[in-house]
Amino acid sequence: MRTLVLGLALASLVTYAQPASKDFDPVGKWSYTTRDDAGAPISGTMEISGTPGKYTGTIVSGPDRKIPITEVMTSPTGMIVLATIDNGGVAVIKVWKGPDGKLQAGWGAVREVITATVERSKLAVPILRAA
Repeated sequence: MRTLVLGLALASLVTYAQPASKDFDPVGKWSYTTRDDAGAPISGTMEISGTPGKYTGTIVSGPDRKIPITEVMTSPTGMIVLATIDNGGVAVIKVWKGPDGKLQAGWGAVREVITATVERSKLAVPILRAA
């Protein structure tokens, strides 16, 4: 039994000591070319500043077209950017590293955001009993 407990303790230390994978760094000025939702070609810049959990920025697609960035979420291989568009909709931009290491991107507009209620479920924890 002591060997099992020692083994579990060592395994947890090894797992704990593993460095967390570094998330994608979204900070900076990004250039893009794409098409708008009507199919017309557009290009511009996306500028992101801040720190994890506190990113802000702006997407510019023309002299008078500035779209505020409201959220930036990162993973080790990319980011998802949420920006407020006309009529209270949301633009969702995904940037990721492809298998070849090159950046890829795509975007879509969510014209209507439907509110929802959500809460974390309480998980039942089984009780282990010694034999």
